[in-house]
Amino acid sequence: MNEQENEEFAFLSRKILELNKQLMESEKVKSRFLSLIASELNNPMTALLGMIPHLTPPAGDPREEIFELAHDEALLLESRIQNLVAASEIESGMMDVTHASVNPEKLVEEALEEFKYKLKRKNISVIVESSLKEKIVTDPKKLYLILKNIIANACDYGDPDAIVNINIVQKGSEIIVTVKNRGHGPNVKYKAQVFTRFAEGMEGSHGLGLGLSIARELCGLIDGKIDYETDETSVTFTVTIPEQAVQADSEACGSNEFLFESFDDAIEL
Repeated sequence: MNEQENEEFAFLSRKILELNKQLMESEKVKSRFLSLIASELNNPMTALLGMIPHLTPPAGDPREEIFELAHDEALLLESRIQNLVAASEIESGMMDVTHASVNPEKLVEEALEEFKYKLKRKNISVIVESSLKEKIVTDPKKLYLILKNIIANACDYGDPDAIVNINIVQKGSEIIVTVKNRGHGPNVKYKAQVFTRFAEGMEGSHGLGLGLSIARELCGLIDGKIDYETDETSVTFTVTIPEQAVQADSEACGSNEFLFESFDDAIEL
């Protein structure tokens, strides 16, 4: 390599280092932006969801339908904020793993409550079966978001007038949750596309590129895994998490106690 080539090589090396530095700075700015937006939305949303149930009109009231639509939209917004918060925490590497004693069936029931209007509109029935005899020790916040996202997927893309089956079993040292909906499977070439964040062309098929990607990343943080299988009439997502052989730090009675860390703007009625 002659002198001129050495100079060109050194110049290109400096350029690559500069571009890499700019890319890292850009990633930091994106993470801070996501964290700020999630925080700004989270607190007023907590207050809003606390007030809405107190506005429930009496049965048969003509405003009942409008109320349900408004409440459903608020719950949808809450889900998206939760995913934004999770995405920002994952991006920033600030998501710690906690251990609490929790009943997965209870988390499923609470997640289903947030989709009650969608289930009603599509006339979807949900059958939940659990063979667990005792609570398990895991990270309840992460498990709740994982379950909520795969249940949301089943509600969004399951056939109307059909059944969604949710089963919770223990096999050895693993807890396995399956969510099976009737309908067509994801229209993708590779399975990994379903779990890729903001994957191009995913909208309109299974997943919007955020919820399932977060479910996969959260599974990874608690040493679990997520996968799905399809046949001609149904789609089954399976979440497998290990039974943690550690002492629980606390007991999680429900999702409300761990999903919102700040209640500064909550309004008590």
